[in-house]
Amino acid sequence: MKKECRINKVKKMLQKKQQVVGTFCVSHSPAVFETLANCGMDYLIIDTEHFMTNPETIEQLITVMEATGVTPFVRVQENVDLVNRCVSAGARGVIIPMVNTREQAQAAVNAMKYKPLGTRGVCNPRAITYATGGMESLLNFYNTENDNLMCIVMMETEEAYHNLPEILSVKGIDSIFIGRTDLTHNLGITGEFHHPKVEKIIEDTLKMGKEAGLYMGIYTLDGKDSNIFFDMGFDLVAMGGDMMFLSMAARNELAKITR
Repeated sequence: MKKECRINKVKKMLQKKQQVVGTFCVSHSPAVFETLANCGMDYLIIDTEHFMTNPETIEQLITVMEATGVTPFVRVQENVDLVNRCVSAGARGVIIPMVNTREQAQAAVNAMKYKPLGTRGVCNPRAITYATGGMESLLNFYNTENDNLMCIVMMETEEAYHNLPEILSVKGIDSIFIGRTDLTHNLGITGEFHHPKVEKIIEDTLKMGKEAGLYMGIYTLDGKDSNIFFDMGFDLVAMGGDMMFLSMAARNELAKITR
């Protein structure tokens, strides 16, 4: 990993109060990642929560993203076992789904951040070029890497909403990300994104997260939807997904054919 790739461009953009756009990727195709990066995405998410991905593939896709200049994020499974390896491979952000309690949020930080925020063990992985810079470089890495990483916990249930004050008290969380689809499903109103209860939870979560000084993210359907949430005050969106973009483009063009 080149030293410049360690810099979390997304975090730098957020610090400058710039709005950030990325998307979920389930195809695990290097060609798809290159294409979306060249379309102008700020970050791409390797989605391992619902799809089969081994650690070697994650590392290879991270190198593809670095080569195209887009910031690599990974969404892990419900547990935090994969977090350490993703960060070691070079992920600049890790998204942890279904964080419903303070204890789960703390476990995410522990797995991702070095002391004093977390309990991650020191090593010389790819993220630090396998210690080729020597011991001084290695020690500097441990002291500065926490500032480069983004620990992003997902708020997707009514339980998480009720426990939000406790979750927000965990030091080391960089962002709260609202998963709207799972939230509506958990509430028993699947897909009713404009239901008053859903809108209240989103508004309350945004307000509390901002007051806690965190960057606020949300899943959006398209560009128009993204603008709505940026106007509300959200800092970053994950818009659509790679297979959604492919299917939408194909269907739109097929619909133009008369036969």
